[in-house]
Amino acid sequence: MSIDDKLNQLYVFPISDSDRAGHWNAIKSKCFYLSDWGIENLRLGLDNYVKTVVLEKNYTCKDHRNLFSNFYSKKFRAPDSFCDRLHFFSMSFTDPADIKIKRDELADKYLGFSIIRDVKERCLGRTIIDPSKIGKNIEHDCFCLSTDFSANIGGARYSVCGYPYMSQDTDATVCAHSALWGVCRYLSQRFHFYKEVYPYDLIRMTGHMEGRVIPYRGMTYTDYSAILTEFGCYPIILRVNNSGLKDIERFKDLYTYVESGFPVLASLSGHVVSLIGHTIDKTKSTYPDKDNIVDSSSFIKQFVVIDDNIFPYALLGYPGDNGNYGDLFPNKFNIDSIHTGVCPLPEKAFLPAEKARLKAVMHYKKIFPEIIGLGHKPPWVVRLLLTTCVSFKKRKLKLYIDNNNDRIAYFVTEMNLPHFIWLMELYTKDSYNNDQCIAEVVLDATAGNKEDGTLYMRVGNQLYFDDKKNTIEDVPVFFPQYTHNLGERTS
Repeated sequence: MSIDDKLNQLYVFPISDSDRAGHWNAIKSKCFYLSDWGIENLRLGLDNYVKTVVLEKNYTCKDHRNLFSNFYSKKFRAPDSFCDRLHFFSMSFTDPADIKIKRDELADKYLGFSIIRDVKERCLGRTIIDPSKIGKNIEHDCFCLSTDFSANIGGARYSVCGYPYMSQDTDATVCAHSALWGVCRYLSQRFHFYKEVYPYDLIRMTGHMEGRVIPYRGMTYTDYSAILTEFGCYPIILRVNNSGLKDIERFKDLYTYVESGFPVLASLSGHVVSLIGHTIDKTKSTYPDKDNIVDSSSFIKQFVVIDDNIFPYALLGYPGDNGNYGDLFPNKFNIDSIHTGVCPLPEKAFLPAEKARLKAVMHYKKIFPEIIGLGHKPPWVVRLLLTTCVSFKKRKLKLYIDNNNDRIAYFVTEMNLPHFIWLMELYTKDSYNNDQCIAEVVLDATAGNKEDGTLYMRVGNQLYFDDKKNTIEDVPVFFPQYTHNLGERTS
């Protein structure tokens, strides 16, 4: 063994448009575990953005080491317990020392990293890529979950805000394990009261009613639910498609939980992906219901998905959508392929989306004539989401500071609210296009089905609180929608 085999050696590879394939082959010549499948998937998401790839040798990955200790070490021909790590930059440089010495200059150009494991074909281990730096951002009408991670390269700390991805290894882990690992790692990274779990922990949590769980057996949404419960979540199961018939109300609920900022495990035909965001098309033709209401789920164009078969942040659209990643795999998946969703919710979100929607719409229906009297015309667009009172008050305080005459927003910051609340915003079609609400109703997420649970309602400059209606002068009639749920930096 040479001395280089004992070092975290760094190799720098420029990536130019003139010979991308050649540069990636050069990387493969040094990164021995990088498969053709791994190169194809990394290039799929990075080719338009990466200018330099840095290879870090002999990296100890806690997730791969966990699988190695509990499974791979028991094989007659065990793979390497060490990994390589690839780092991606949107800036060209050639000197490995720049990574450490010029860290401040390179920090904003850091796209993220990918662990390369010694497994057959599906070599991509823990991977964190910043979606906002590869075209998946609010400016492109793409809203998705991300949280802060860090990578230390020879003493230089780089930050990356993204959603965790890992391919299945097709030996110990299956697609469901990869999806569950991503959900759990996202939650434990963002909310530190969740314990960090590793791949073999998820295998251990898998039920044994169908026999041994390794090597490789399929899982169902009941397995996902049981594992998430043991992890510390309180999942709800939504059956969106039953015998080929789409349940529109359950689809609204599925969309609502994604819109609320919860990663949702979506079962397709023999496969599972994580829904972590969406793109919206506000120009879509929509049809109001009998109450002249259009749910905001009607404007969804694509879900942003984490699928272990493909580079993260793929777009899952409707049948025939040219942007649908399924078109890369003929006869694969689209939004209508989703038949079940498992949504990991916090404990105190007792009131489900279905009941919250009914309660909120009931309030609006009572005052529609009054809203019309204020000059607003149907159809109405409604948007429902679950959030925390801390995030909600933080946004209302910012709204007051930015618009210091909005005393209703300031009043909300003084209210005694439960930890979780349901918020339904109401728009006209024009105000929805401009992200401006004309009304909002806030409900107690801990309320039971028989309880009213209304905390307050606002219609323009009118506040309904404690069974009283108050008109607040010099307050904006339109106010910005709440947007903390998706697409924002967590730091």
